[in-house]
Amino acid sequence: MRQSSPLGNRFWRLWAAIGVSSLGDGMVLVGFPLLALGYTHNPALVAGVAVAGKLLGPVVALPAGALADRLNRKWLLVTIELLQFALLGGYACCLLAGLDSLAAIYAVAFVLGALTVAFDCASAAAVPSLVTTHLLVKANSRLDSVDLAGEEMVGRAIGGIAFAFARVVPFLADALSFLASAAILPSAIPDNTPDRTATTLLTDLREGARWFLRNPLLRVLGGVIAQLAFCQSVVLALLVLYATQDLHMSKAGYGLLLGVSAIGNIVGALASNRLHSVFGSGWCIVLAGVLAAVSYPVLAVTNSPVAACAALALEALAIAAGNVAAVALRQSIVPPELQGRVGSATMTLILLAFPLGALAGGLVAYAIGIRPTLLAAGCVQLAVMVIAAPRLLSRIRTLGHPVAGRPEEQPVREPEQVIVLADIDGLPAGHVADQDERLPAGDDGFR
Repeated sequence: MRQSSPLGNRFWRLWAAIGVSSLGDGMVLVGFPLLALGYTHNPALVAGVAVAGKLLGPVVALPAGALADRLNRKWLLVTIELLQFALLGGYACCLLAGLDSLAAIYAVAFVLGALTVAFDCASAAAVPSLVTTHLLVKANSRLDSVDLAGEEMVGRAIGGIAFAFARVVPFLADALSFLASAAILPSAIPDNTPDRTATTLLTDLREGARWFLRNPLLRVLGGVIAQLAFCQSVVLALLVLYATQDLHMSKAGYGLLLGVSAIGNIVGALASNRLHSVFGSGWCIVLAGVLAAVSYPVLAVTNSPVAACAALALEALAIAAGNVAAVALRQSIVPPELQGRVGSATMTLILLAFPLGALAGGLVAYAIGIRPTLLAAGCVQLAVMVIAAPRLLSRIRTLGHPVAGRPEEQPVREPEQVIVLADIDGLPAGHVADQDERLPAGDDGFR
């Protein structure tokens, strides 16, 4: 069995950059709605701040992924962080000057959400250049855990305290966190020199979409992950009503419910490397979907806040572990020059699934009630996993890639590979071919 090598100094610098940036993000996630309460107590308008932060995501993801493949990723990431620094720093100055409004809150959240998606696309594309293939699961586990801990737990806790001290503090702190991240990133991300002078951005987008659609494993994987996001969004959209009306919890109790689920996310991300070593990528993803599906009916039938907390923690743990396995698997089979575009295609599916799931959850709950909707979400997810699991596991088994299986199943040597885009010489589209498999002159593949 191959010995694991250290993740390396560059990786830990990226880890630090993401950690400090996520800490600031968590602070403004609390700061924005608290600031909005100073202008309105309309629940829809306050919730609209979070919605505004998500609106541009599906539009930005694909172009951001293409830019991550066209440009030097190091300086693209630094530029994005500096833009976020300028945005939040300028907004903090407006707050200090008393030049603020509800519309300004919406506008800042709108632009900040787009820049966050662009950063996520570019940083995910850079990870495979920092670690060897068999360490991708461990690397993504560490990155997800520090991101979740900073944003979902520590940042939010500090943000609430900071806002109580002075409303400008969370936004000023987030601006400084982006500046600190921009200072760290140049020593973390290696230079890449893509040659895109002969193509247009639209051509690059088409090339990435074609590669994604012609790869049978990525098609199945993308569909499964989007479905998980859809059903999770159905549940999360109803969670505040479920907690306060069905479980008769106070607002503080609802906050505790969210806090417990955040702990599940972090534990799942940290445990994903160990789980992958036992089950492999395919079964990690399948088990994540099944465990999440089982947790939703528990919510539907229980009247105990403790049982509901446990179910949500299990769901969060499973989804976090499955996400790490899915991201590492995708990164391991995509060529370096396509990492941004193919990764952003998957992200676009997820970003579209979330609002659609929230909308569907609201409409179905209005028609049949909250608890039956939670039960339906679990049943739909379980049915999809039963249908998709055999195909997903089969595609992964035939891949023969280090990230696909358990360590004892990994090959000792990683051969040079060619990713086939078109059906040639009997090789299926998306096939990962060893260097010994001859490709004809003028093949449509990448090395």
